[in-house]
Amino acid sequence: MSSPLKRIKDYIDFKRIKISVFEKSVGFSNGLFGGQLKKNKTIGIDKLENILTVYPDLNANWVLTGKESMLRDDVREEATVKYQSTEHELANDLKRNHEEVIASLNDVIAVQQKTISLLEQLATGKERNH
Repeated sequence: MSSPLKRIKDYIDFKRIKISVFEKSVGFSNGLFGGQLKKNKTIGIDKLENILTVYPDLNANWVLTGKESMLRDDVREEATVKYQSTEHELANDLKRNHEEVIASLNDVIAVQQKTISLLEQLATGKERNH
């Protein structure tokens, strides 16, 4: 059976966080978590509170019991809503950018048509003068 420290290590791996960065982020001394993990020791409730405060998406029940999912459902749902909202905003931005590009290209086309018209007038005027 997996221990709470091993489950925290699974979370760290899942998040792709280096142990040294994790230790620093939760206020542990350098090597404390790694050392406890290697020795198959435990950590105090105060340290667990620090971890859960810094990493609010980590499910405390999962850490302690191995039951439920690694990530808290409410945080996961919030992240999903935020992702969908961001995705929608990006789609709208992309649409606006496309519309702006099309408008700019239409402006360029209009200027080029005027230039062609003027060049045609100049060319026909020079042909008449020769």
